[in-house]
Amino acid sequence: MLKLVQLALWVEGQSVHDDEHSLCCPDASCCQSHLQASREERWAFSVAHVNEDYEICKKLMAAFMQRALEDRKARRQQEEWQSPTE
Repeated sequence: MLKLVQLALWVEGQSVHDDEHSLCCPDASCCQSHLQASREERWAFSVAHVNEDYEICKKLMAAFMQRALEDRKARRQQEEWQSPTE
């Protein structure tokens, strides 16, 4: 799959993992659908990518990564609370 095809699908809300290149969507929503960025964020990222504005891309990727890390931390905490104590 071409990266721009994957990006275009992602912007439209279709998060598709590129199995050929083992490449997630920028927000990793192809593997964790609940992490999908807003339409505005997806559009802003795609415009920055096409315009080669890598500073904006990096800022958005950092926000996507932060969201994923916070989600992972919350899930771990929930698992700890739900696991029986010995």
